[in-house]
Amino acid sequence: MRAGHAAVGGAVGDLLRQVHRLELVARKNAAGLRPGDYLTAVRGGGLMFHETRKYVVGESARRIDWNITARLGEPHVQVHLEERQREVIVALDVSPSMHLGTGYKTKLEHAAELAATLAVTAVESGDRLGWVIFADQVLDEGHPRGGRPQLFRALRSMLAHTEPWSRPVLESDPRMAIHAIERRRGRFVVFLISDFIDHDLPEDLKYARARHDVSLLHVYDPLEYAASTELVFPGYSPEGRGSRGPLSTPELGSLGEIQAFLRDRCGELRMAFASFPTDLPVRSGLDRFFHRKRRALRD
Repeated sequence: MRAGHAAVGGAVGDLLRQVHRLELVARKNAAGLRPGDYLTAVRGGGLMFHETRKYVVGESARRIDWNITARLGEPHVQVHLEERQREVIVALDVSPSMHLGTGYKTKLEHAAELAATLAVTAVESGDRLGWVIFADQVLDEGHPRGGRPQLFRALRSMLAHTEPWSRPVLESDPRMAIHAIERRRGRFVVFLISDFIDHDLPEDLKYARARHDVSLLHVYDPLEYAASTELVFPGYSPEGRGSRGPLSTPELGSLGEIQAFLRDRCGELRMAFASFPTDLPVRSGLDRFFHRKRRALRD
């Protein structure tokens, strides 16, 4: 019995040490970012007018700008900048494909650092932090709250779900995360972090975007998309039916193809998008992402 308690205590201690290390890394990354970099990202019932855009099915009719609608002949709504405290939700994909790593860290480790940095930035900006951990189903979620204890709970949840999978996973399903967010009341700043390896973005994002500010953050390992016909390695798909066989990197598609797909789809839905390779620092990638987002908002 004592040995069992010691083993459990050791596992808990290891997790707490990992949480502490992740928080230190995330705080170092966040120190280089401007607090509230996503300040103007949430658009909703604030007082500052931002723009008029086409009506999206599912939005409240109370937001329709009837003058513009009458002039252009199709429904348009007014968009305002939110000025109250924001609620930030970080949605992290922990499906088996995220465990790939050809460098010193896996896609999931890189994604967890990215998610943790966003979490620290949110809490230090005085905003409320929530999270969703998902694969083919939602594994854990936390409703937005403020304060350092909430940050600790979020980091602990992220790290607790980074272990290799012991059960079959058909495929990563972002719809599960979107549905979990849509069940909640309010408007959120949502960061959806995944490798999007199956080139599939659910239509549900259209409805989520009508109420929330959604950003897709694409994490990838450069070797996945290396343009070489000579690089062949034994492959096993950890998702789906688990097919095996020799693979060359062109068979997996090109980086340009998946980025173009994600960029075009996000453009249609008016969502922000950025790619984060595992061989480049999270801090510099986030800094470029927020800079582009601020510039797009001003334009």
